Amino acid sequence: MVTVDLDEFGSASRPLLLEELAHSSGLPIFEGTVEHGYAMGSVGSQRQCPRCHAGTRQQMAHFIYATDIAPRVMFAPAGHFCTACPTVVIDEDLIAGGVKEGYRFRAVVGVDYAGEKQPDFFKTWNGRESIYILDEDGQVMDLATDNQLHVDSRALRARASRDAATRKQRRKMAQQSRKRNRR
Repeated sequence: MVTVDLDEFGSASRPLLLEELAHSSGLPIFEGTVEHGYAMGSVGSQRQCPRCHAGTRQQMAHFIYATDIAPRVMFAPAGHFCTACPTVVIDEDLIAGGVKEGYRFRAVVGVDYAGEKQPDFFKTWNGRESIYILDEDGQVMDLATDNQLHVDSRALRARASRDAATRKQRRKMAQQSRKRNRR
């Protein structure tokens, strides 16, 4: 795989370069719409849609991904798009491997269309409702699902409970220490 930093090219030459990359890969550029995203590791096969079980087709696309700094877009052959419904199975490892130096990959959040139409952000991720985590400027910083937040909230409650028990035990020890020191 070749990684090309499009930030280094002028805006006039980018479309020509992208078209040439797609042509040389032998894969078409995705032109449909997407509502549902799946990580390749969460499905049995990228050749079959996990939602409707129709066949998929690997295509080039502009994938929007969240990082620790700001969302970015990568043009890559990382998607297997369903031929019957608005679903894509994404090779996140391929996207993560091409992230620009200085950025830390968090999640693929949608598909961009290079200004030809509004980007599609996933309504669901791995079959669960998508929840976007935004920074103070409204930029997408990460993607979670309702089951991930549920698990995290249980872990937080358990930790808070442990912390409360630890604080109670420390207060008791401090109280006993004060009693000993008064004698």
